[in-house]
Amino acid sequence: MKMFIVVLTMLVGLLSVTPLLAAEDDARFQIHVLQEGNKGLTVQEAMTLALPVLWQRVVPMQNLEKAKLLRGGTSLVLQFKRDSRGVNLVFNPVQVQAYLQRNNIVMIPESPYWNLQIDVHRFTESDVNMANDLINYSYSISEDFGFHLGSHGRSLKLGFSQLVDAYGEVQLQVDVQGAFSANILSETKQLPRGDLSYQLQSWVEKTLLEIRDAYSLDLIQFHDDTSSIYITVTSDLTLAAQVSLEQLLSRQPAVKAVIPMLLQKESKQYRVILKDADDSWVESWFASYGMAAVKQPQGSASQWMVE
Repeated sequence: MKMFIVVLTMLVGLLSVTPLLAAEDDARFQIHVLQEGNKGLTVQEAMTLALPVLWQRVVPMQNLEKAKLLRGGTSLVLQFKRDSRGVNLVFNPVQVQAYLQRNNIVMIPESPYWNLQIDVHRFTESDVNMANDLINYSYSISEDFGFHLGSHGRSLKLGFSQLVDAYGEVQLQVDVQGAFSANILSETKQLPRGDLSYQLQSWVEKTLLEIRDAYSLDLIQFHDDTSSIYITVTSDLTLAAQVSLEQLLSRQPAVKAVIPMLLQKESKQYRVILKDADDSWVESWFASYGMAAVKQPQGSASQWMVE
């Protein structure tokens, strides 16, 4: 799934070699290789089997095919230990990063740690069960792709909901929220045919990997004060007026991004990502365009209702 990443601050050049945690503290560099039969694996044989697993964990998706062509060398291996089922390998992260850099591949320097939440809205009566299944799926692939999930990680929330567009067509809205200093905007897709759960798993996987890569390559930076508000416009706007309003709102100095959440004939809801937590400008801004914005009580579906 292609994600649209708006980068506020682009860094010049790619990452240089930086100090890393010791390999024993980073599970990405610890790989167990199973052996077939009674013949023991050599270091080179075990490393050949382990490298595809390592590359999937530490190389951005855009460079993964290139990395798969690399054969490595035993100097990448920090520890080699046999057991009854095969071999435990521990790779040296500093050597691995230097080796990838010599081949013009940037390594993901650390394992992202996220407090992941997934919401599924307006699909079936079992939306909550579907969301839980997607969380469980995310945990099941975390080791394979080199990220860590837990309650103490950075906030990351994925939302999947049905969206009715201005023409009455039902589409799928994919929304990403989190503690980012650059905006990862939502994307609207056609509802898939066939197994919806399987398709949602695919989008969850692709989204997590894109954020892993972008965050790890310093294309986005995390912080803890991302602020957004929900605004519902109840005026019966023409399509042209609706598009114009969205464009004007997105250019308001306090606004980072405007994300349509629900577009119906007489009700349109937007998630508005702010540069800070101040939304005191909303009432006067809409008033300047002849509309009335009313602040809603805490806990309402939208912070502002506009007529």
